[in-house]
Amino acid sequence: MFSKHTLTPLQLGLLALCAVWLLTGLVGHAPWRGGDGAAFLDWLRAGAGEPLAVPALYRWTAAATAWLSSPVLTLHDGVRLASGVFIALALGFTARAARAQDGEDAGWAAALTLLGCAGLLVRGHEINPYTAQFAAAALMLYGLARVPQQPQGAWALGGGGFLLALAGGAAEAAVLASLVLILPLLSPAWRAPGVRRAAWLGVAGGTALTALWLIWVDQQGLSLATALDARRWQGSVSAYFPGLLGWFAWPAWPLAVWALYRDRHRWREPARLMPLAALLLLLALYSFSAETGEERGLILLLPLALLGGAGLLSLRRGAASALLWFAVMLFGFLALVLWVYWSAHDLGVPARLATRLTRLGMAEVGSLRPWALGLGAAVTVAWIVFLVRLKRSPLRPVLVWTAGVTYIWTLLFALFQGPLDQRVGYAGLAAELAQQVPAGACVETYGVRDVAGGLMAYHSGRDFRPADSGCPWLLVQVRRKGSLPPVTADWVPHAEIARPRHRDDHFVLYARR
Repeated sequence: MFSKHTLTPLQLGLLALCAVWLLTGLVGHAPWRGGDGAAFLDWLRAGAGEPLAVPALYRWTAAATAWLSSPVLTLHDGVRLASGVFIALALGFTARAARAQDGEDAGWAAALTLLGCAGLLVRGHEINPYTAQFAAAALMLYGLARVPQQPQGAWALGGGGFLLALAGGAAEAAVLASLVLILPLLSPAWRAPGVRRAAWLGVAGGTALTALWLIWVDQQGLSLATALDARRWQGSVSAYFPGLLGWFAWPAWPLAVWALYRDRHRWREPARLMPLAALLLLLALYSFSAETGEERGLILLLPLALLGGAGLLSLRRGAASALLWFAVMLFGFLALVLWVYWSAHDLGVPARLATRLTRLGMAEVGSLRPWALGLGAAVTVAWIVFLVRLKRSPLRPVLVWTAGVTYIWTLLFALFQGPLDQRVGYAGLAAELAQQVPAGACVETYGVRDVAGGLMAYHSGRDFRPADSGCPWLLVQVRRKGSLPPVTADWVPHAEIARPRHRDDHFVLYARR
């Protein structure tokens, strides 16, 4: 993100901001209900004989981070570290791509714009195999940005394409590689013989490596269609991903629109044409995706960040001030809401909100947690000092926005990490189960959802078996109150294990007579 060997105080501060954004929420909590927990269970299955349950690049990297961090972190935290590694790589490659296109200052502008995207916040802190595609695509875009100025940058194009295929994004790799055909038709800078030759060599190298990997997959008796995620592209045309970008890519997309409007008479220049073409081709590809989900759209943020970083540097004063004050007011309001909820949880004031939290099953409502108070206060003071001391610069609007996102995210975990774990994790429910079922006993399950059952088995250490008539225990998930399924006379109710006021996470444990 910078070229000088000696870091300036500003660069050190920006690096610290990136580090806080990356590390907060990445470790220290159990796998949560939803994508985080489901991806963790897929990773466990991949290590237990289903290697294609998770794409190879993420599977191998997560295994490495889990092993390296095993002396200090739990298994699920170590696996989640892989997502942080890939997000960090994507930030670095995006910054370098922006510098190659728009000069030194554009690197930080693009990186901060990407880091501030609303859709990256949660998905970038989960166990998320799509972060590997995110980083590999950023490497490809860096190669595409660098080749017109320095043809030796084709290594990034080819290497990124191979890694993207290894991450389960073969279709995305093919689409981005097709820009080598399209860009020379539209941009004179891409018609130079040296540029075209280098680009083709990069694509050829990436294709050869991908072919070798597919040969190895086939020799292992594994499904090529699964390795390439081919079934994903068998859906009907959908507008899900274009509709997602409205909030998912904020504030990158307004800045990108401004950059394209400002340079509308220079649209053939690679700095505008390449990311725009990449975005349009990816949107066209994703319109045929049979599977939707926010995590699958992360790659779309990359070309928008490249365009948005360029737009930020030329943003007019009125628009820059509007974005800055919108960020200050929005995140100030959200911080106030979080502190009110903290007061209700720890102090019991306001009483009505505290009563509601108690009904939701929050433990220890009314008990002051000094560490949460201290951390939250320190984060809030740091945010205020940052706003007061921040000097005017072209980066300031997005810097305030991204710092605000980081502040709210950090404040949320400082004040509520324990209650969040209790509310959206399964460690507490698993502990209740472990108190009822002796160690080593198997538990037959009926109607238990895959994620709930898998995470409860992981946390409790009990052996869950979906269909095993020999188990002395039976766990049944009840989805609606009062709708207990019929069981044979061999079973007697033993205990209820439930998340308070949650429709789905309600379990009945039976013991065999």
